[in-house]
Amino acid sequence: MSFTRRRSSAEGPLSPSLIPDLALLPKPLNNTSLPVGQLVSKTSKYDSSALEDRDYDDVGTRWYKDVITFDSESGRFLESLGAAHLVQQQNKEGTEVGTIEAESQHVRLLKDADAALKKALQDEEAKAWLKENKEAGFVVAIREVTNASYKRARLVDIGGGNFEVRRDVGHEGQGGKRRDSGLDVQTSSKTDIVGVVVREILEKDGGFALGDELEASFWE
Repeated sequence: MSFTRRRSSAEGPLSPSLIPDLALLPKPLNNTSLPVGQLVSKTSKYDSSALEDRDYDDVGTRWYKDVITFDSESGRFLESLGAAHLVQQQNKEGTEVGTIEAESQHVRLLKDADAALKKALQDEEAKAWLKENKEAGFVVAIREVTNASYKRARLVDIGGGNFEVRRDVGHEGQGGKRRDSGLDVQTSSKTDIVGVVVREILEKDGGFALGDELEASFWE
């Protein structure tokens, strides 16, 4: 497999009482484009109709904030730094810092990811899709944010190895031109998907099982 694995967000099964550490998507997506239980590969996506509401847990909060880094040239989101006011790192060359702020967040996750995969693969079309997509993953959680604002930010050195995150309201860029403080995010929806947990699908004992957690590179 050529996938990059990421640190597991939990030692045991995901719990509905704890919002998990979700991988940051390279770009926010429309809330209709990435359901929990989706089968994903680099070239294709498949939404199984086998899962039901009772297979999911939901948890959320009234406010959401995340400090992120993004690629200066492409605008691709790179890393989540959490809801930090202070960070202990400077921008790497070719990267900038930004923030996501939203009225609320909603995380949907599978109660039992292994059982959900078996259920999803009772769908004959899903099994046929998986045979055609050997390197695949299974979406086990997503984070949605409502009425989100995506803004550039700056890191201001305040000493002691600490940098304060200050959200931009518009400032001069290269050549003295006024630069829009907003990031280029266009989802055409009130609710956006910004995070995901996806796990590798492995062939095992003549069937399929879930492996390690993967990076969010399926949506690049």
